[in-house]
Amino acid sequence: MCGPGSASKVKRQIAVIVVVFVVLVFALVIVAKEGSSGAVDTSAADAATQPSTLAVGPSQSHADASAAYQKALASDTPVYVLFHSLTCAPCIEISAVVDKVIPAYEGKVVFVNAISDDPASQQLASKFQFQYIPQSFFIDSKGNVIDSFTGAMDEPAMRAYLDKLAAQ
Repeated sequence: MCGPGSASKVKRQIAVIVVVFVVLVFALVIVAKEGSSGAVDTSAADAATQPSTLAVGPSQSHADASAAYQKALASDTPVYVLFHSLTCAPCIEISAVVDKVIPAYEGKVVFVNAISDDPASQQLASKFQFQYIPQSFFIDSKGNVIDSFTGAMDEPAMRAYLDKLAAQ
C-alpha cells in the first residue's frame, strides 16, 4: 500500500499546505492594515468633495501650533484652540465638525490646530491646564480664556461657542 517514498511525499504536501497557509495569513494582515488606513483616506476624500472645506481640513493640517497661537494672539482676533489627536474617536468626531464649521468664521475667529503628537503642540499644551483630549479653548482678543470644553461637540454647540467668542 504505502511504499518508502510515500512518507516523504506526504511531508512535502504538508509543507506546501503550511507555506500556503502562512502566505494567506500574511496577505490578510496586509489587507486589514490597508483597509484601516483606507478608511482614513476615504474621510479625507469625502472632505475634498465638500465645497466649504479643504482637501485636508483645518483640523488635519500640521503646522507649528505654538507659532500659530502666538500669531493668533498678535492679530487682536478671538482664538479657538483645539487640542486633539488624529486617532481617538471623539477627536475624529470634533475634527469633522471643525472642518465643516471653521470656514464660516474666517476673519472673525482664528483657529489654532494643536495635534497632540506634535512637539510644538505639546509645548503649547503646557500653557493650558487640561487632562483629556479633545480639549477646546475659546480665547478673547486680549488673550483671556473665556470658555473651554472637553470632549466632542456637535455642530450647533460649536457654532454657539464660536458665535459667543466672535461677539467678544
